[in-house]
Amino acid sequence: MRIWLTSVIAGLLVATASVVPAQELRIGTINLQRALNESNAGQEAKKRFKRELDKLQKDLEKQKNEVDALKDQLAKKALVMKDDERRNLEKEYQRKLREFERAYEDSQGELQQKDAELTRELLKELQQIIQDYGRRGGYTVILEQAGGSLLYGAPHIEVTDAIIAEFNKKR
Repeated sequence: MRIWLTSVIAGLLVATASVVPAQELRIGTINLQRALNESNAGQEAKKRFKRELDKLQKDLEKQKNEVDALKDQLAKKALVMKDDERRNLEKEYQRKLREFERAYEDSQGELQQKDAELTRELLKELQQIIQDYGRRGGYTVILEQAGGSLLYGAPHIEVTDAIIAEFNKKR
């Protein structure tokens, strides 16, 4: 996939270079991950995500403590309990353990979905800023550095700092 993408980009650059005179060809690169992480909007999204993560972890920790308490109770008192009491306590322990495992799995999926949603929203906004910046700056193309298809980019063509500044101004 990367080889194909690299070939397509190289082909586009060659085609563009043959149509556009060399002095008009303007290429920029951006590190989208850095732009997401260092922009004010990205920092705010991280904080919101961390608050949600902390809340979920607190809820899971409470459930885990309940499960651990039942396990300890079973370990300490199982030998002196009546059979019915022991079976009931074992059933309750198994039920609480399943609830905890389900809640843990659900929280993992929920966190992944929330992270993807926040990233998607920021990327959509960032894409518009990059397009506007590219048009205003007369860029022929702005390429992503970390995508695996850019093998080299001279440091002077990187526009990440400028994009972060524009993104911060917009928010």
